[in-house]
Amino acid sequence: MASLKFAVRSEIGKVRTNNEDNFYCNGVFMAPSESNRPFFLKGVADVPSVFAVFDGMGGHDCGELASLMAAETLSEHSAEILKGGHEAVDSYVKDANSKLTAFMNERNITTGTTMILSVFGKNFFTAYNLGDSRVYSVKNGALTRINIDHTVAEEMIQAGRLDPKHEEDSRWSNILTRYIGMGADEISSSPDIYALRSYDDEKRVLLCSDGLNKMLKHREIAGIMKNYDSPEETVNALTEAALMKGGLDNVTCIVIDIEGN
Repeated sequence: MASLKFAVRSEIGKVRTNNEDNFYCNGVFMAPSESNRPFFLKGVADVPSVFAVFDGMGGHDCGELASLMAAETLSEHSAEILKGGHEAVDSYVKDANSKLTAFMNERNITTGTTMILSVFGKNFFTAYNLGDSRVYSVKNGALTRINIDHTVAEEMIQAGRLDPKHEEDSRWSNILTRYIGMGADEISSSPDIYALRSYDDEKRVLLCSDGLNKMLKHREIAGIMKNYDSPEETVNALTEAALMKGGLDNVTCIVIDIEGN
């Protein structure tokens, strides 16, 4: 049976005044008192396990509360999600969406959060996406981006109106089309599912907020993922590289190594 080694690092970056990101690593996420200082954690987990990254929106306080609420709600649903089935993830997303919508209505604010979530089972992992946080895997030594962003830029690419090479630099890449906090529309808040990623070929997985992939080119992420041995070395190298490139946004990344399968 597979086992997992993981490490997570989260940083404010060099421009933002607060960290609106959060994450979920098998029951662990950042408390408000932890979010505005560098956070690092490493560990070992059995399967099944759940990992996620959230990138909050809405400015000071609002975004970090949105991502925290998503992480807290995930902890409430994790037991059902670990039993398997897409319905449990859908139920979680609807609950998180409902709680965040009620929170916004009470405070008369607008916020939301992205979600990239992976469930690691006995022989494969499944990824679920809302927004523009990402999941990558290393397959036969090559880095593969698994999910598609929910942005206007991605819709333009699919329609043939934007060259994929210009996606990261496009102003449309910052406009989300789906995320947690959109309201009661169940269709718009349902995550995309990327299922049945076999452990035979995929031995390392990266979940990250866009503060990483918008600072680093795909080839730069690939080089770091390939050239560093442990998850802790890898998340530190990825984060430091993003900060060296300017650190324009919060940076959160989780690296999971799949072993023993």
